[in-house]
Amino acid sequence: MFKKSLANIKSFSPLRSSDRRRFREDLLIAFPVLKDATAEEGAPSLAPEGLQSAKFATHINDLGVVYMVDGNPVWIKLDKSTLSVKTVPSVYTLWKYPNMLPKIVTWGPVVGKLMGGADLMIPGLIFPSEGLPDVKEGELVAITIKDYPFPMAVGTMAISTSKLTAQSNIKGKAVLIIHVYKDHLWAMGSKADPPDLTDVPVQGDAEEDEEEVAEGRNVSDTTERTGESEVASAGIVEAGAETELSESSKKLSTDEVDAFLRTSLYHALMFKLTPKHPAELLPMSASMLYSSYILPSRPVGVGSEVDVKRSSWKKVAKFFKAMEKSGILKTKEQRGEIYVTGVNWQHNELANLKSYKTVESHPPASSSQAPSANAASSSSNSAGGGGNSGGGDGGSGGSIQVIDLYKPHGTEVTAIFKDRNRSKDDLFTVIEARNVLMEYVKEHGLVDPQNQRLVKIDALLCDALLKKDEYHTVDKLPREQLLQRLIEKMQPWHQLIIPGKNAVDKKGAVKPVHITVERRQGRSTVTLVTGAEYFDLAVDELVEEFKKRCASSAAVTPLVGASPKLQLQEIMVQGSHIKNVSDLLLAKGVPKKYIEVMDKTGKYK
Repeated sequence: MFKKSLANIKSFSPLRSSDRRRFREDLLIAFPVLKDATAEEGAPSLAPEGLQSAKFATHINDLGVVYMVDGNPVWIKLDKSTLSVKTVPSVYTLWKYPNMLPKIVTWGPVVGKLMGGADLMIPGLIFPSEGLPDVKEGELVAITIKDYPFPMAVGTMAISTSKLTAQSNIKGKAVLIIHVYKDHLWAMGSKADPPDLTDVPVQGDAEEDEEEVAEGRNVSDTTERTGESEVASAGIVEAGAETELSESSKKLSTDEVDAFLRTSLYHALMFKLTPKHPAELLPMSASMLYSSYILPSRPVGVGSEVDVKRSSWKKVAKFFKAMEKSGILKTKEQRGEIYVTGVNWQHNELANLKSYKTVESHPPASSSQAPSANAASSSSNSAGGGGNSGGGDGGSGGSIQVIDLYKPHGTEVTAIFKDRNRSKDDLFTVIEARNVLMEYVKEHGLVDPQNQRLVKIDALLCDALLKKDEYHTVDKLPREQLLQRLIEKMQPWHQLIIPGKNAVDKKGAVKPVHITVERRQGRSTVTLVTGAEYFDLAVDELVEEFKKRCASSAAVTPLVGASPKLQLQEIMVQGSHIKNVSDLLLAKGVPKKYIEVMDKTGKYK
């Protein structure tokens, strides 16, 4: 429900004392377990004096009210007749009262799929020995991870638990997710993490089939976006292009996918991880190595075909175990997650590697011939790539690519980069920023000798990355959490790569193209398009093409409320033409993930 930003939210206003009392009484009726929890001495009030509320509409036009306390959304009230309880707690409230709702348990990696907007499927459930709690269809439940007490999501049962057993072969949706950790409702608050989250895997490979867990999600797209739910890794690392590769529409066999996947691993190790940096980058989770290093290192021309789901291993975990057996990697399993702890740099497959163009370091338009999978397997033609780009969801050779970049910002953060002789004016991908951070950690001896995953916090890291209330309580942090905090402190930029043009660096995160259908003057319906300028599209040309494709009149006017410096335009097409407009934007190379649609007439599904 909150996968995207709220389409509309009114101003917050404080609740009167009588309204707060009534709200508290309603909560105690809806959630009786809170009566004892709030009766304890020193327990926080359910409706404190600072409680504020505001009406909102989601991107799918669901209406409701959000309640805020101390800058965090704590409750939402939804205008949905299908809910047995209209008021829903946020994850911030669930972390205070983790046992207020019946719990449905799933695997850690499944939560990563829920963060991407999927509902929880029946094959993703873990059935405890005592059975599932007795919950009827439509009632609220909290989603937790195995052996972890704090909820990560809240939703309603799509089927009564009485119909579900470990032996049943029922498939389909188990829980309809309303709100999940790291969605846009969570982002309205302090963006705090759940207690002890660092010890809980929320990325990687579940034992269940991911296609069943994340309904309607293309397996390749799901795997490639794993790194985005962590820190949205992105970037380009230069490599000498000795072997030219081109687009190929040929479907690869399983053996060919296996060969190219191994090649991409060898390339990622030698040209991205590199023998110079293993000490500061390892140990690294298998999911991070796969999504941020191996996938970007796939060869141009066959990259979209090369995915672990199409290989003989089927799962990331099995692939890394096979690579360990081959002697190229050392791994260990910790709490259900596989970590790569070492690389055999003297392995035969890493000797005499040659560089080729990867799916990220080279735009997907080339005229040379792609190597065969047999050649990739036998001669190990591996090369270097970068991080994940935001471009080309199934696009053609003309697809626009978006690379997320970050710039040091603030005196404290800049000091970290200055210590490693980096300029404060340079732009960094996530991987490059991580390398700088790990160089700093290694140079100052901050790795915890008892746990290599933890980094000791020195004075500079304290000032740059800790909150004031953490100065005297936090002395160590996991590497990935330290990186995430660094990225959040840096200034977002992005690089736009348009085929046939020079790459352009732009300040700020990339903004999407908005397609809005609404009614004007009674029954008249129009389609509004804004944001085409962000992808260097000529608005006047688009207007003419919209006229032809939609067989309707179209006009362009300055966008109301936009800064005159930006010179943004709004295209208005008569009639409802969401599909036609979307198809044309995709044909122009705009990645699908950067096209946002809203139908205010309520007809488009």
